[in-house]
Amino acid sequence: MSDPKNLETMRHSLSHIMAAAIREVFGTTTQFGVGPAIENGFYYDVMLADGKTISEDDLSKIEKKMRNIIKMKCDLVMSEKTRAEALIWAKEHNQRFKMELIEELPEEERITFCSIVTPKISKPKLDDGGKWAGETMVKETIFEDLCTGPHVANTGEVGPFKLMKVAGAYWRGDEKREMMQRVYGVAFENEEDLAAHLKMLDEAKERDHRKVGKELDLFCLSQQVGSGLPLFTPRGTILRDKLSELSQKVRQRVGYQKITTPHIANVELYKISGHYEKFPELLKFVSEESGDELALKPVSCPHHVGIYLSNPRSYKDLPMKYLETTMVYRDERKGELGGLSRVRAITQDDSHTLCTDSQVSDVFRELVEGAKEIYALLDMK
Repeated sequence: MSDPKNLETMRHSLSHIMAAAIREVFGTTTQFGVGPAIENGFYYDVMLADGKTISEDDLSKIEKKMRNIIKMKCDLVMSEKTRAEALIWAKEHNQRFKMELIEELPEEERITFCSIVTPKISKPKLDDGGKWAGETMVKETIFEDLCTGPHVANTGEVGPFKLMKVAGAYWRGDEKREMMQRVYGVAFENEEDLAAHLKMLDEAKERDHRKVGKELDLFCLSQQVGSGLPLFTPRGTILRDKLSELSQKVRQRVGYQKITTPHIANVELYKISGHYEKFPELLKFVSEESGDELALKPVSCPHHVGIYLSNPRSYKDLPMKYLETTMVYRDERKGELGGLSRVRAITQDDSHTLCTDSQVSDVFRELVEGAKEIYALLDMK
């Protein structure tokens, strides 16, 4: 069984090895952001000089360089610098993203670095006049990076890996900052685990809902209607209705009642509920007819509460259970929209329960059991 800590250490070390390889392939002017271990692998955010970019075709070149570094069994050596020394390092290496990170650290901070150092290799030896005077064996630092670790002892200790893709990524996740490139890789402790993961990814491509949805004529997207606003065909609507009926039947069995609420509401409703500040992607508009400021509902909660508040209630009426299958709306950046996974119109099979503190555990248990039942019927256990 894999050791999660060991695997994370290998993956993080591979992010350094990849950064070193990218620097060798694309030159010392390459800017580096951050490169953590992630689930199943690692990535590094980079920016090439002069507006150049890394393409998918470049991944094989980077992989080849990485394998050379791994074959050399270079040491990964930790060291410390003062904040002032670290800033000098960042300036000398023209690493402005690293400089930004360093500047945010306290002045008294001791900052750790990781260097990839080759075993002793043959290098030309020059005399005082700059002429060749034989060879000398020296160790060479091929990459140095701001990092807290941990890392493997040498590059030969990482497991099998494969570089997968290149994607865009804003520096520090801020769309107002520089756009960098994020190079992704996967890594595992042995070849069998890597092969199984790659096979799973290939199978997932065949099962991708966008591919299946098109082949089975379940839904479509129209630029005329708008990005992230899926349209369900007759076949897709039958499937949606059947799933909704199943979900509603499970909840109605434990006392949930169907209700219907509008798809828009006065913006003031979401200010009262607290959703206004929590949903910056709220889709707002002003009615030309009345001048009212309205919004497409991002959630159903305040609408359902509105029904509860429409009449005086007694504690004897509780719990009151509402269910509704409805669309809710949230704006998204165009670059983040994709199929039915990230949309602007989301269908929720929604439930809300108004109850006393003593009833919470029973309500929670009912919902969990209902969800488990549905997942089991759909073979999603």
